[in-house]
Amino acid sequence: MKFQRIFAGAALAGLAAGALAAQASAQTITNGAGTVSAGIGVNGELFDNATRVGLRRNADGYDPIIFGTPRDSWGVSTALDSAYADQNFVGAQNIVSTHILAGPDGATATSLTTFGLTVVQNYSFVGGGNILRIDTTVTNTTLDTVNAIFQRNVDFDIDPTVTNENVFGPSGGSGIVIDSSDFGFENPDPSVAYTFSCLGGCDATGDLGVGIKIRLGALTHGASSHFAYYYGINYAGDSVNTLIKQGKAAGAKYIIAGQSSDGNSDHAGSNSAFLGVTGVPEPATWSMMLMGFFGLGAVVRRKRALTA
Repeated sequence: MKFQRIFAGAALAGLAAGALAAQASAQTITNGAGTVSAGIGVNGELFDNATRVGLRRNADGYDPIIFGTPRDSWGVSTALDSAYADQNFVGAQNIVSTHILAGPDGATATSLTTFGLTVVQNYSFVGGGNILRIDTTVTNTTLDTVNAIFQRNVDFDIDPTVTNENVFGPSGGSGIVIDSSDFGFENPDPSVAYTFSCLGGCDATGDLGVGIKIRLGALTHGASSHFAYYYGINYAGDSVNTLIKQGKAAGAKYIIAGQSSDGNSDHAGSNSAFLGVTGVPEPATWSMMLMGFFGLGAVVRRKRALTA
C-alpha cells in the first residue's frame, strides 16, 4: 500500500505542464496570543514558502506541513472545467489571478478562474487560537447554472515520527462531504476521484495526509455557496482527542485527524493535526464575518494614508 501511494504521488508531479501562473504575494498571519502562525501561499494554499510556515506552533516550531514537500492544495470543479492551487507539488491550473489582503491575524485571498468561478477565502484563528478557519465563498459569474465541487488536500508529516503518522476518521458527519482520503498527495483536481478513500472509515499508519471533497450543489448565475474548512494543531501536552473536541467546538462537523505514531494505540501521540469541514454558515454569521473583513480593509487603507 505504501508503494502504491508513493507511485500515485509521483505520477501527479507531472501534471504541472500547461498550468497558469498566478501573481500574488504569500503572507503569514499569527493569532492574537502569538502562539500559532499560518502561512498563506500565492493562491491561498496553506504554506508560505518565504517564511517556511504552514501551521506552526511557535513555542517549539512544530509544523505538520513543513517537512518534505510542504503540500497543501485547494480546487474547484464544474462540468466546464477545473481550477486548483497546489504551489509546491503540481502547480496552479486555470487560476487567472489571486489577490491577498492580510492583517496581522487574518487574511482574505480572492482567486479568479478561467471558467467563471470566483473563490474568496477568509482565514482567521478560532477556538483557543490553534485552529485556523477558512471561510470560503464560491460564486458563479457565468450565465449558466453549474454544479460545483470543492476540495482541500494536505500532506501531514507529524513530528517526532515524520513520514510515519497515524491518520484516522472520520469523526462526526456532514451532508456536503462527497469523499475523504488519508493520502496527502491526492490529485488536486476535484473532478478526479480519490485513490485512497476514507469515507467509510480509515485508521492507517504511514506517510499520510488528509483530503476532504464536498458538493456545492447547483449555482445559478450570480449565486454563491458558503462553507468553511478547518485546520488544527494541538498545543503541547494535549492529545489528538482533545484537539478533535476543540475542532468540533470551533464549528468543524467532519474531521480526519492525524497524530504522531509514538502513541497511536490509545490516541496518545505527542503531536497531532486535523483537517475538517462544516456546512453552510448561518446568514447572520456570514454577514458579521464579511463586516469584519471590510473592517480589516479599512484598517489597511487607514495605515496607508498615515504613512503616505
